[in-house]
Amino acid sequence: MLRTRSRRLAALIPALTLALAAVAGAVDTANAAGPPSGHAGRLQQALGLTDDQMNSIRQLFAQRAADRKQLSESLRQAQAELRLLALTGGDHAALQAKQAEVAQLMSQSVAIRVESLQAIAPILTPDQRAKLAQIGIGRRGGHWQPQGS
Repeated sequence: MLRTRSRRLAALIPALTLALAAVAGAVDTANAAGPPSGHAGRLQQALGLTDDQMNSIRQLFAQRAADRKQLSESLRQAQAELRLLALTGGDHAALQAKQAEVAQLMSQSVAIRVESLQAIAPILTPDQRAKLAQIGIGRRGGHWQPQGS
């Protein structure tokens, strides 16, 4: 049962990461004083977001930026330690403990992504939510794009 949950979590993480990364990347690179450009411009155009919607999304991401950064750093560190333990013949108990730590951090990451998507949802129209759900379905040229773009 635990393995089934782990597999489901492993399958869910990339999908949530892609959708949220598209929004976060757009928000992080947006220039609030000027016209939309880069990821923000593409996302704003792809979803048909108004300037007010983009500003609201930026505010949501700014509120959780420190939490997301800390969690990301902790996860990277734990994954690096797990790799080192696995490659250097770490004992079974240490490997299991580190593996559990990585799984717990990944679960927290998914939870934060879900919370962020839930916070963004009321800002978007039903059509925009449907379009955002499709972002990241197809990968082209090293960039995640909405399906059909």
